[in-house]
Amino acid sequence: MIEETGPGSPLAASVKEDSRLIYWAVSLQEQSTEQTIYVDGELVSDQKFLFIDPLTSATALVNGVSQVRHLGGRATAGCQQGGDEQIDRVGFLGSCQQAAEEAIALASAPPCPSGLMDVVLMPDQMMLQIHESIGHPLELDRILGDERNYAGTSFVTLDMFGHYQYGSPLLTVRFDPGQHDSTRPELASYATDDMAHAAKEQILIDKGILKSPLGSPCQLLEPTQKGFHLDPVANARASSWRRPPMDRMANINIDPGLASLDDMISSIDDGVLMSTNASWSIDDSRNKFQFGCEWGQRIRQGRLQGLVRGPGYRGVSAHFWRSLDMVGGPETFQVLGTPNCGKGEPNQAIRVGHASPACLFRSVEVFGPAA
Repeated sequence: MIEETGPGSPLAASVKEDSRLIYWAVSLQEQSTEQTIYVDGELVSDQKFLFIDPLTSATALVNGVSQVRHLGGRATAGCQQGGDEQIDRVGFLGSCQQAAEEAIALASAPPCPSGLMDVVLMPDQMMLQIHESIGHPLELDRILGDERNYAGTSFVTLDMFGHYQYGSPLLTVRFDPGQHDSTRPELASYATDDMAHAAKEQILIDKGILKSPLGSPCQLLEPTQKGFHLDPVANARASSWRRPPMDRMANINIDPGLASLDDMISSIDDGVLMSTNASWSIDDSRNKFQFGCEWGQRIRQGRLQGLVRGPGYRGVSAHFWRSLDMVGGPETFQVLGTPNCGKGEPNQAIRVGHASPACLFRSVEVFGPAA
C-alpha cells in the first residue's frame, strides 16, 4: 500500500497552493489472492485474483463550510480487479488537482433545495442503490430470515418470484460473476464460487419483473420443501477459508438502455443530478432508505444550472424502482466495485461489483443539508 496525506506530503507539489484546501490524501492498494478448492481429494477449482484500490480525496473550507471530494477507490466504488494496467483506465493519475478544485467548488456552492423532484443518479451512486435495495433484498438467506439477528431480513418474500413488479419495464438486472471481459473484469468476477459451483450469468429482474433470488444450490432446500421451485446461482461465498460460505452478491449489474445523459437532463423541468455517495441509511428489511451524495448539479428547464451542496434523496425500494423513467446508454455505463460489504456472524467483509448506466427517476423526495 502507498499512502500520502496532508499538506506536508510530496503530493503537495502536484496541487496548486490554495488556503481553502485544508486536507488531502492519496492511497493506492494492491492485493493478490489465490484460491484452491478440493472436493473429495480432487482439484475442482484453482483461481488467482489481483485487486486494485486507488483513491484521491481533498477537503476544502470556504466561509465556515467544509466539503470533501473523493475520486476513485472504495469511497466512490472505483475498486477494480486487475493491477497496474488499470490505473490509467480509472483516471487515478492526475486526479489530485481535480479533487482539490471540486472540493472548493462544492464548499462554495449553495445548499441543495428540498422537495419532490426528478433525479439523475450517476453510476457511482447507482452502485450503492443497486447494492442496498436490489442486491441485499434478493439474498435468499435474508428472505428466509437467517440473517435477521445481524444484517436484517428482506421485504421480498418467496411468493413474489415470477410475477412481482420490482421496477419499471426499463429495469433488467443480471447476476454476472463471469470473467467474459478481460479488459475490465468486475471486482467479484470468478470462475466458481467458494463451494465450486460454476459461475454463469443469470437474470434476476427481467423488464421490471422479479425472477430469481440470490440463492446458492445448497440454500434452495427449504424453499423447495415449501413448494417454491427457484433457480440457483453460484453465490456461496466466504471471506476466507476460516469462514463458512453464505449467500452473497457477486457482480449485480443493470443493463444499459438507449438514453444519453443529455436526453435525461433535457427531459427534466425541475431536478438534481447526483453522484458519489456520502452517507446511507436503510431499514432492516432493505425497503425504506435515505442516501446522501457528495456531488449535486441543479437541473432547471432541461439544463444544468450549477452545483448544489449536500444533495440527498429518500424513498421506498418497492416504489422507487418503478419510478425509473430513462436508462442511460452504453456511453454512460461504468464498471464499479467495493471491497467491504459486510454480513454474517462473525462478520465477513467481501468484494462485490456493480456495473450500471446513469438512470433517471421521477418525482423523488430530495433534501438538502438543512433538511
